[in-house]
Amino acid sequence: MFKNIQKQLLIKYPLLWNTRIVPMTAILIVINLIFFFIGYHEGELNFKESENNYNYDNDGLVVFFSVLVSILLLILWLVFYFKNNSFKSFYPKNKFSLFKEWSILLFISFLITLFTVSFYYGKETRVRGYYSETEAKKRCEILSKASFFVDGSYSNNYRNDNYNYAEEVATETDSISLKNNFIIFNGKNYSYTSLLNKNVNSYTFFDYETDSLRKKTIKTWLVKQQKDSIKNVFKNYLNIAKEHNLKANIDENKWFDLVYNYPNFDSYKLIGKSNEGEYYYPNNYTNGSVFDSVNKYIASIGNQQYEYYKYYVPESQLNFNYNKISDSWSQPDINFETILIALYFAFGLSLLIFSFRVTSGKNWLISVVSVGVLGILFGIISLIIKWDYTFPVLMITTILFTIIYFAITLSRNKSKNVSGVMVNVMLWSILGLLPLIYFVTLEILKDLSNQYNLIDYTKSEYYPTIQFMKDNIINFMYFNLIFSIIIMLVLSSKIKKWRGLAEN
Repeated sequence: MFKNIQKQLLIKYPLLWNTRIVPMTAILIVINLIFFFIGYHEGELNFKESENNYNYDNDGLVVFFSVLVSILLLILWLVFYFKNNSFKSFYPKNKFSLFKEWSILLFISFLITLFTVSFYYGKETRVRGYYSETEAKKRCEILSKASFFVDGSYSNNYRNDNYNYAEEVATETDSISLKNNFIIFNGKNYSYTSLLNKNVNSYTFFDYETDSLRKKTIKTWLVKQQKDSIKNVFKNYLNIAKEHNLKANIDENKWFDLVYNYPNFDSYKLIGKSNEGEYYYPNNYTNGSVFDSVNKYIASIGNQQYEYYKYYVPESQLNFNYNKISDSWSQPDINFETILIALYFAFGLSLLIFSFRVTSGKNWLISVVSVGVLGILFGIISLIIKWDYTFPVLMITTILFTIIYFAITLSRNKSKNVSGVMVNVMLWSILGLLPLIYFVTLEILKDLSNQYNLIDYTKSEYYPTIQFMKDNIINFMYFNLIFSIIIMLVLSSKIKKWRGLAEN
C-alpha cells in the first residue's frame, strides 16, 4: 500500500515527491515542537534564585544541538532532493514550476531555521504564563516602589565634593546640588544620603520618566506623612514574597518604623536585599572605614566570616525573577526582528540550493570562488580610493551587471556562455540589492546633513527623511522580502527559458 502511494505521488505530483516536502514538513514540525517543549521546561522560574546563586540554564547547549540537528537534517534532505530520477529531469513543467519548486525550498529552509526560535519561544511562553501582562506590570510597580526603602544606590552616585559643580535642576521643585552635597525637594534641603535621595529598581515595563514620577510620588508620601500609602506598599510587597515562599524578618509595621524618620529622613536603618551573607574581608576596614555594626553583623561559617543584614527582605530574588517576567512581555527574545532574521536566513539558504539546482555544480563552485575574489578585489579598491561608499557601490554595480548580462543572454537566444555564473551571483544578490541601496542612501543623507556643521542636526532639511528611514528599517526589510518574492516569481519563468539555451 505504501509503495502504491509512493508511486502515485511520483507520477501525479512529481514536484512534491522530488522535494520530499510531505515527510520533511512532518519531521520538522515535530522537531520544532520538541524544542518548544524543551524551552517551556527550561522557562520555569525558581523564585529562590538571585544573581548570586543563579544556576545557569542550558541555553548554549540547546542552541548548539539545534544548529547541529538543522545541519544534519539539511544534509539528509539535500541527498534525497538532488538524487536524480527521470521524473525530475524530464517531467513536463509549466511556466511557474520553478517558482513553485523554490517556494517549497523556502518553506523547508524556514522550518529548518526555527529550532532555536522554537526553544526561546517555549521559554518565554512559560515565563509569560505566570501572570498576565497587566498583573505582571502591577506587581513590578509594587516591587519598584518598595525597592526605594531597601539598601541601594542614591540618585547620583558620581558626586565629587571637591569639584565645582553647578546646581543641577531636575524639576522646578526637585533638584540636586552636588557642590553643597544636599538635595532640594519642594524647596527644602535634605542630606545627600537622605532617604529622599534613594533610587528605585527599574523594570523594562517602565521608562525613565515613569520611574522618576514614581520616585516623586514616594517622596511626596514621605514629606506629607502619608503613612498608610507607604505601609500599603510594604504590605503588598511582603504578600508577593509570601506567595513565592520567600522569607523576610520584618513585617510592614516594623519596616516602616525602621525607615521612617520624619522630617529629615537622614537617620534610618538599612534593609538588606536578602538573608544571604557576603564574604567578610577584615582588611576592608583598615583604610579608615568602620564596620557598620548598626545595620549588619558578622557570622562565622566554617573558617569563613560573612556579613549579614540585621533586617532584610527578599529583594534580590524578587527583582531577579520579575525582571525576567517583565522582559518576557516588554522585550521578548522572539519578536518581529527575530522572525525577520530567520526569514532572511531561510531565504538565503533557499536561493543557494535553488541556484545549485538550476545551474550546475561546476558553475556554482566557480560562482563561489568568483564572489570571494571580487570581495577581496573590492576591499583593495576601497582602501586605495578611501571613499566610504566604494565597497557597497561596487557591489550594487556588480549586481546590476549580472542582471543586465542575464537579460542580454536571453534576448540573444543563442548560447549560455558564462551566464551560468552570472545567474548564480544574480540569485544570491536578489535579497541584498534594495537594502544596499537603502543604507547607502541613508548614510549619504547623514553626510549631507552634517556638512553644514549645525549644532542641532534636527534642523537639517534632510532630518525628516533620515528619521523616517531609521524608524522604518524593520518595515523596509519586510517589504524587501515581499519584493524579492515577486522578483523570484518573474525570474523563475525567465530562468526556465534560459535553461533551454544551448551550452557553449
